[in-house]
Amino acid sequence: MLYLNKLIKLNINFLKNVKITSFQKNIFILFKGTFIAQIIGFIGAIYLAKIYGSESYGIFSVFISVLGILSIVNTLQLEKSIVILKSKSESKNLMNSLFIMAPIFSLLAAGIYFLYTTFFKIEPLQFEIILLAIFTSILFSFNKIHESFFTYRKKFKPISNAKIYMAIFNFSFQLILFSSFKLKGLVFGNIISIILVTFYYFFKNKNYLSQIDLQQLKSTIISVKSIVKYIFPSTLINNLAINLIPILIVYFFSLKAAGVYFFSLKILATPLFLIASSISQVYYKKSSEMIHSSKEKLFDLTKNIVTTNVVIMLFILVLINTFGIYILEYFLGKNWSNLRLFTFILSFLILARSSFNPISNIIIVLNKNHISLIFNCYLLLVNLIAIFIGHYNNSLTITLICFSVFGSIGYILLLIYFFKKLKVLKNHGANFVI
Repeated sequence: MLYLNKLIKLNINFLKNVKITSFQKNIFILFKGTFIAQIIGFIGAIYLAKIYGSESYGIFSVFISVLGILSIVNTLQLEKSIVILKSKSESKNLMNSLFIMAPIFSLLAAGIYFLYTTFFKIEPLQFEIILLAIFTSILFSFNKIHESFFTYRKKFKPISNAKIYMAIFNFSFQLILFSSFKLKGLVFGNIISIILVTFYYFFKNKNYLSQIDLQQLKSTIISVKSIVKYIFPSTLINNLAINLIPILIVYFFSLKAAGVYFFSLKILATPLFLIASSISQVYYKKSSEMIHSSKEKLFDLTKNIVTTNVVIMLFILVLINTFGIYILEYFLGKNWSNLRLFTFILSFLILARSSFNPISNIIIVLNKNHISLIFNCYLLLVNLIAIFIGHYNNSLTITLICFSVFGSIGYILLLIYFFKKLKVLKNHGANFVI
């Protein structure tokens, strides 16, 4: 408990020397909601892992992977533009436009999938899971659109509350559905939770729902075309790099192996998500303002965030790989073999990601979207090569070592690149043009 209190204080006070009171307040609002949600989700996931087993988590990993990929396709990443638009009417119009665009793109994805199943034999379970993921991706995309609009309005409390509701709903329904759906209860529970959070967001945002101005939408898309040109393919490739792994592990290894990998990553990514989700949206808004008013101060702000995040994550990862893993193995039993090994290998990748993920929106702020595209192509290539090397050697461990090591190197190089760019801004002062 003492450690948790210390973690909260670190996240509230780590920007004191920057003296941005509203910034600290917004981070605390998001951190509070994310912290509560992640604690519920983390404890719930451990208990659910014990009763469901690794095979159910393997199925759930396929569902989450497909959902993650489609949620990017559904919006073309245009929801990120909502935050940086100067006009409120323009931001609102884009939000409402995306509510229509998301189902259309999702249906197109479903059509492509049906054409695919015409020529290739798909197992009934995979078929059902993918169809459910296509439907759920629409609602998940709606939620991301709402979050971006709330971020634009600097209304972070609804986002914070939604995270808590999602965690409570998720655990509750996944637990309730175990007796009826021992293999797919995790999937159905997650779907119900996303539906309920979607209703909550629409209720909170109902005053901003309106008809679409097509002329304004066209103008907006033209003004942010670099996001569609670079950020969308870059983010899609990044999601493919991350989310294809569980699917390929199922294909080349086994459902249980995918479940252990997915659960290991969930354990490690929980603190990363806690830090990144509570900081990234607030940092995005603040950095987009500073780039116009006080860009020379952006380097110090970013450096403080990265340093604090890495120190916190390093401490947490050491804790997980020592005392934490013994407790998990004792509680979960033999059904989760290789959990210790997978968790240790993936820790290096998570630490590297923690240095950049919370500040990743600096890519858009500095308009370096092509760098993101190059990096994510590298990441996808590394992961695919890692899978095939591991398959060739009949060893998932070799696969994990390959993409953990080379993925970490990629994140570190990306961080160094942007630190250099921000250093130039600091040294040249407020008059420097990007």
